[in-house]
Amino acid sequence: MLRLLKWLLLGLLALILTLGVAIAVAALVIDPNEYRDDLAALAERELGREFEIEGEIEWSFFPWLGIEVGRITMADADGYHDEPFVEFDRLAAAMKVWPLLRGELHTRAVEIERPVVRLMRDEDGQDNWTDLAERFAAEESDAGQQPAGADAPADADATEPPPADLEALAGMVIGGVRLNEGAVYWEDRSDDRRIRLDPVNLEIDTLRLDEPVGIRADALVGDEEYLEFTSEARLRQADAGPELTASWSLSPLDPKGLLEALGEEPPETEDPGVLRSFSGSGEIDATADRIDLTGLAVELDDSRVEGEAAIEPAQPTIELALQLNHIDLDRYLPPETAEGEPSGHGNGGNTDSDDGPQEGLGDLREVALDFPLEPLRPLVVEGRIGIDELHAADLTVSDFEARLTGSEGELGAESLRARLYEGELAGHAWLDARGDVPAFNVATSLEGVAFAPLLEDLLDRDWLHGRGHFHFEGSGGGAHLHGLIEDFEGSGRIAAEDGNLLGLNIPHKIREAAAQLRREEPPEAPGHDERTDFSDLTASFTLEDGIAHNEDLLLESPVLQATGEGSANILAEEIDYRVRATLPDGLNEEDAPLLHRLAGATIPLEITGFLFEPDIRLDLAEALGEERLERLGAAREEIEERVDEERERLEREAEQEQERLEQEAREQRERLEQEAEEQRDEAERRLRDEVESFF
Repeated sequence: MLRLLKWLLLGLLALILTLGVAIAVAALVIDPNEYRDDLAALAERELGREFEIEGEIEWSFFPWLGIEVGRITMADADGYHDEPFVEFDRLAAAMKVWPLLRGELHTRAVEIERPVVRLMRDEDGQDNWTDLAERFAAEESDAGQQPAGADAPADADATEPPPADLEALAGMVIGGVRLNEGAVYWEDRSDDRRIRLDPVNLEIDTLRLDEPVGIRADALVGDEEYLEFTSEARLRQADAGPELTASWSLSPLDPKGLLEALGEEPPETEDPGVLRSFSGSGEIDATADRIDLTGLAVELDDSRVEGEAAIEPAQPTIELALQLNHIDLDRYLPPETAEGEPSGHGNGGNTDSDDGPQEGLGDLREVALDFPLEPLRPLVVEGRIGIDELHAADLTVSDFEARLTGSEGELGAESLRARLYEGELAGHAWLDARGDVPAFNVATSLEGVAFAPLLEDLLDRDWLHGRGHFHFEGSGGGAHLHGLIEDFEGSGRIAAEDGNLLGLNIPHKIREAAAQLRREEPPEAPGHDERTDFSDLTASFTLEDGIAHNEDLLLESPVLQATGEGSANILAEEIDYRVRATLPDGLNEEDAPLLHRLAGATIPLEITGFLFEPDIRLDLAEALGEERLERLGAAREEIEERVDEERERLEREAEQEQERLEQEAREQRERLEQEAEEQRDEAERRLRDEVESFF
């Protein structure tokens, strides 16, 4: 037995020596460059493109089995570039011989010098790689066909590939990739667009299973925009299958500049200085079933978001927990139209006015709600988004938090919380993507909010001052904003304390009506804007078919109590509302003598016309009976008597003041004359003394 083993070992050694001598002889005797044309012809038959090996071919056999090729070019398809479709100056690859004999693969780094790829789409939209794609697709189709007579698989599961297993790579060492000074050129003649990435560099360190590998890539896009990406990755065989973990970092880049370099028009923004800096970093843990993103840190301009997320593509499922420090979304919106340009008043309302077109909501049909609903229907979402400070639609919100959830086509925030305008917001918002158009279900509650700055920022219309609460909930859907408002049904309630209602001064309107009734000059307008002060204001409303309806307005103030009911057609931008103001007993006669005479009267006001600049009408004569009209006249006479008495008093005081001033003037004149006489006498005396002294 030992003798047999000895001869086997000697035979194996002789075989290895013979192979070594054969390889050495082949390396010395055979010149691979003699076969360049044959190799090029073979590649040309396989690819269907002209293929040329211009550079020298060198090979080695021991200790590395390798090949190095100089310049290679592959021609472009007919009708495209005159330059090659693909070219490179040098390609080198090699593997170790001894590990190969043991059944292991150890390679040196694949080196590619100056690879260039030229891509093009012609005027008809045809790409210059279509023929290659079709050729490879046909080969794969032929390879996948079953031989004639072969039995079909017993069930569908039999055709599924087995789970990936990386254990076969345990002894494999891939030396990496070195791609230097590459370039990619893209030309789209259908829309006259060109993109240039030159140079492009890629470096991948040695690859071993379950060991970290460094990856570095950079490219110059156009003439100025530089991209740089780095990563450290690890591939391992877990119990459930292959698992990739990696950390990554993207150096700061200019998004607008990058779009310009890629031939795209960058979006115009209200603030031209935004979309000028973007960077990020994080970690990835990926398997065939799930991708986890942890340690995320992404910066856009001066905003930074941190957190983690996870994706399960099969469901698909998204889990996330993100925190944003601050962002002003208004800076990223398109610039506003020129100041003074009318936005229209075109949802069915009348635009005629004495002052020309009135500014309204515009055509809300143009605000499309064209969300991609199909991808949302199978989506499962679970997570949280927080924002320390948010500015959007001119609103400023802090401590914003949204708890996200959703499945089976219903997605949204089951909980919304924020602080805004000295108050707190709570509510929920849902999107229903199951139908043909998006539908929404919302509920919001504001507590302790200051209405004046909120409405000024939200609607650019300051019409309510005071603090209080607001609640609204409803649902509806539509393909555009007009359809959404028309379909939306909901209800709400508002309450405010110690404020005022701007745009309407009910006491002043009553005084104006009384003056008109007596054919007198209207009273002077108050120094401040038109407003009605109140101690309490409450109202509830419903919204249906684009019409907001209210029946229980109650306003209480020191000088009146008002109730109201009516409706506002949002789409037609029209209002039809009635207010009944009652002047209470107990008004101070000295402070408000006219209103005091009308105590107990209920006076109607009609508010009609354009929603944002309504007409206000008050008919005092119709509201008051004969008795109150007489009281109104008596009040006017009493006011006139008081005015006459006050005028006479002021005249008497003026006469007394005039006499006092005249008396003071006489006394002052006599004093001055006496002082002048004394000064003259003194001057004569001094002159006489000086003359006598001289002589």
